[in-house]
Amino acid sequence: MKIGFIGLGLIGGSIAKAVRNKYPDATIVAYNRSRDPLIQAFKDGVIDGATFEIDETFRDCDYIFLCTPVQTNISFIPKLIPYLSDKTVLTDVGSTKQSIQEAVAKAIPGAHFIGGHPMAGKEKSTYSNSSRELLEGCYYIVSPSKNVNDSEIRDFEKLIESIGCNPVTLDVSTHDYIVGAISHIPHIAAYTLVKLVKDNDTPEELMKEAAAGGFKDITRVASSDPTMWEEICLDNKDNLTELLDKYIEKLEEIKELISKGDGSALHKLFEEARDYRNSMIS
Repeated sequence: MKIGFIGLGLIGGSIAKAVRNKYPDATIVAYNRSRDPLIQAFKDGVIDGATFEIDETFRDCDYIFLCTPVQTNISFIPKLIPYLSDKTVLTDVGSTKQSIQEAVAKAIPGAHFIGGHPMAGKEKSTYSNSSRELLEGCYYIVSPSKNVNDSEIRDFEKLIESIGCNPVTLDVSTHDYIVGAISHIPHIAAYTLVKLVKDNDTPEELMKEAAAGGFKDITRVASSDPTMWEEICLDNKDNLTELLDKYIEKLEEIKELISKGDGSALHKLFEEARDYRNSMIS
């Protein structure tokens, strides 16, 4: 088995490490814009070949994982065309699915493309923070294009399962709406909470100094890569606009209850939210 990685950051590095651990005889090759991750991955024994260009290195791959930000992934699609064979399944790990599936269909109408999104991550996005354990037990959303057959989907799901993930199939529009609510809006909320404190802190920065576990826990993801989240927000703007309107309505509702001093209504809202949160799988 030969697997190529375009981008060797947190997710690409973690998948590559998990594949190497499960399939020690696989051939793993990688492109990365910067040199250090490739050097380290080679020293780690994770990859067999490295390149700074999309070139012959990627010929005859069974799978090629696009592991850069969404719009950057899309920019690589035309460059890969000469190296895709009938056996190559092209996939990605991006946080939105509709735009890249449309881009692949336009650039390579016959491509065997399976959109993918491992629901795992950290606030630090570099190869040095990657680990094969990052993926263990996570849901891995799979959004196949019309050009892949059932056998290819099953084989891809088996690969995903073998490295510890739980594949879940979703169409692209459902995926983008769901992750908008459970991933994208929380990141936006974290960034804006940090900005709220920054803009309203005392001259002595007492808010910053006094920030304890609760604030740091809820805003941890605000340490994520701003470029990646800029692209995600713009790529999923219709869903996020709709969901932000609903989130703002909830904030306005709480604001009104606090303003009126309606403790019982506040208690009920907090209780319902607590019970729903406690019903989620930890």
